[in-house]
Amino acid sequence: MFNNKFRAVEKYLSLFAEVFLAGLTSIYAQTLSGNLNGHEYIDLGLPSGTKWATMNVGADSNNILGGYFAWGEVTTKAEYGKDVQTYNKDASALLAASIINEDGYLTPEYDAATKNWGEGWRTPKKKDFDELIENCEWEWDKGKVGYYVKGKNGNSIFLPAAGNYFGNSLKEAGYGRYWCASVDESNTFRSWCLCFHSISKYMSNGSYGRYFGRPIRPVTD
Repeated sequence: MFNNKFRAVEKYLSLFAEVFLAGLTSIYAQTLSGNLNGHEYIDLGLPSGTKWATMNVGADSNNILGGYFAWGEVTTKAEYGKDVQTYNKDASALLAASIINEDGYLTPEYDAATKNWGEGWRTPKKKDFDELIENCEWEWDKGKVGYYVKGKNGNSIFLPAAGNYFGNSLKEAGYGRYWCASVDESNTFRSWCLCFHSISKYMSNGSYGRYFGRPIRPVTD
């Protein structure tokens, strides 16, 4: 009799676990919407129609953080310092060097997403991240250390809190720091980035220079 009750409880718990896990899967469903140049993207049902990549530039199944790039550079490096050519340059100097266009966005030659993943991919603009913040549900995952960002259509992407690099050291592990392609119009010596941690997310031009190595999450139109 005891064994029968035990088996009944065991069966119930097993069923509960299956239902619970299925619920989690549906909450964070990542329904792939397509593939561009060998890189997958997801439609989050955003008003602009912008699609977001499933991972950062340089990331794979063994390294979800990906590479770290100074603003306006298209390769990673062993050490990040003020030798980056975009440091301490305003919009007029960046435009003259063809690093940005007249709208204040990185040109394809200086866009790490475009150069590494090919035509059709780009680094998000500030307005792309603003749209992501305003139109999606953000839920922190303390196990994976990052945010699941869920669109109104139920699809989601995961943004790991990858920190950033200065010198040859990773700084601010557990915090998200993602470069935008946009120069700050009110202070063109600075560029925008998405910043987040477990209790907050916001856009900032910060006090950080363009020489910090940060991840890039590409988008496609």
